[in-house]
Amino acid sequence: MADEQQTLRKVSWNEVFSFPQIFKSFKMAIHPSKLLLALLAIALTWAIGRVVMDPIWSGASETNRVPKNEAWELWTAASRSAFLETKKTWREETRVKDLDLLVGDLRDFVKLEKGMTAKKDFEEVFELVGEGIPEAYETAVEKADKVYEERVKQIEKEDAPAKTREEKKEEAKKTLLSDKRTALKDYVDRKASLSRIRGGRIFASFLDWQGHCLANAFSAVTRARFTAGVGLLYQNRGSMTPVGYSALARQNRPAFVEAGAAQDPERYGLLAWLMLMAWGVSWMFWMYPVYTIIYVVAALALWALLGGAICRIAALHAAREEKISMVAAVKFSLSKFLSFFGAPLLPLGFIIFLGFCIALGGLVGAIPWVGEWLFVFLFFLPLLAGLICAFLTIGLVGGSPLMWPTIAVEGSDGFDALSRSFSYVFARPFRYGFYWLVAAVYGTICYLFVRLFAFISLRTIHHWAGWWMRADARPEYAAGAGKLDVMWAQPTFSRFQGPMQWEAMNGSEAGAATILTLWVYLVSGVVLAFLACFVLSAATNIYFILRQKVDATDLDDVYVEEIEEAEAPPEEQPAEEAPAEEAPAEEEPGEEEPGEEEGGKKKSK
Repeated sequence: MADEQQTLRKVSWNEVFSFPQIFKSFKMAIHPSKLLLALLAIALTWAIGRVVMDPIWSGASETNRVPKNEAWELWTAASRSAFLETKKTWREETRVKDLDLLVGDLRDFVKLEKGMTAKKDFEEVFELVGEGIPEAYETAVEKADKVYEERVKQIEKEDAPAKTREEKKEEAKKTLLSDKRTALKDYVDRKASLSRIRGGRIFASFLDWQGHCLANAFSAVTRARFTAGVGLLYQNRGSMTPVGYSALARQNRPAFVEAGAAQDPERYGLLAWLMLMAWGVSWMFWMYPVYTIIYVVAALALWALLGGAICRIAALHAAREEKISMVAAVKFSLSKFLSFFGAPLLPLGFIIFLGFCIALGGLVGAIPWVGEWLFVFLFFLPLLAGLICAFLTIGLVGGSPLMWPTIAVEGSDGFDALSRSFSYVFARPFRYGFYWLVAAVYGTICYLFVRLFAFISLRTIHHWAGWWMRADARPEYAAGAGKLDVMWAQPTFSRFQGPMQWEAMNGSEAGAATILTLWVYLVSGVVLAFLACFVLSAATNIYFILRQKVDATDLDDVYVEEIEEAEAPPEEQPAEEAPAEEAPAEEEPGEEEPGEEEGGKKKSK
């Protein structure tokens, strides 16, 4: 029989390779419902820390003020006790000396003699210096104007050609602008120095640290550096000799760039920057445990509600190409709120419980003469507990991204989310890591594209609007600057909102600049919301793929809530007319009707 020729018309790459499913994450992430939920979650998360908790904690006591780059200082400190001693020195001595230097710089505007800072209340001195800085700026501007006016009068009195006098006036004008720019620069530098001396607030410092690490993580992916610098990072662990915070605070570049062997942040790869982001969370727990616990519980509850709704929308979108409303997604998340909230806390609770058990063993070991022998002979118990803790820690770190997608896809509880996430991670660890590597590379490309889109939009607005608003020139701010340049610094790709120069604005411009800043922050928030949606969508897709590989479950299998409709009462059918009974045939006389016998007798009519 002749061989039949077959033509290959289409290849289903999703069946040949499983990871292309991850490429659906971009389309899923730009869904308006998900973006709005993520934007709301980001705004509320920021408000909890920045608006509510920071003023309460950092505003109540100076001991809660955070030195610049404290997370890196703790990483490089020889020990936690050495770090606490260095921080105490910074709080009680170093920043007092630095403030005293600033007082000396402002001696004509601060009613305090140099050297008296240590004998005064720090908060009082800080307020005096804060009032003296703008006063010094205004005085410098007034002095520059006065010098310019006197110079113009002298030029007009000179016996010289008109052209020469005009040239001299132009030179005097340039000198005036230069003096005003110098005064503005001194104002900004003094404000920055005063802020560094006082220290930052907890959540604001945490955001600065995480933002810098996140930006460098994306930069590492664009340079195709994924595991570089991990060894270098650990070489810097405990490598710094306590030098105080004064020298580091004066540096313009971040302290962790200058410290130890870390001379260039580009030497670190994606994994190293992710480790530093995780260390930022550890730093908060180590240094401000009560603050961190309260904030994490509040933020976790918020994201359990809204993040769970995002995962539910992503689950139906990935499995059935079905898009549900935000209201339906939030209702589902509310019905599963305890599961979403408790899933990440279950393994953490087990770890803490086992840690206390090991601590009790240590307490027994402290008994004189007997304790050490009991500890040695029963060492297999803490060893077993340690192995379980290691298992739970690895499972929590690796499997936590799958917990919310599990609940959203299966409609199950936190225990099922814990079981499935741990099972999939340990059953397919290399495949799981490969999927996240693909998601990281693809997500970076998508994020950079979205950020570029937003940057071009803002830069276009600033360019064309600023072009006409330069009719109101502000040369004392910068050469060729206009009103918009003062109200909104030219956006860059890495920073949409530059530092605000409030001192260069009048009252009306300051009010308009505040509203303009909110619009720019809204654009930045949408970009971050896309990133959050992409991570949750990618985690949902990865869960579908792993479930198919481990449990052989179809990709389109997803839990759907069926609405039980009340059964309607059966409609009454019209009674059918009974057929007319036929009349019995007349019997022949003498003919008997056959019938059943009763009691040995025939039934008869």
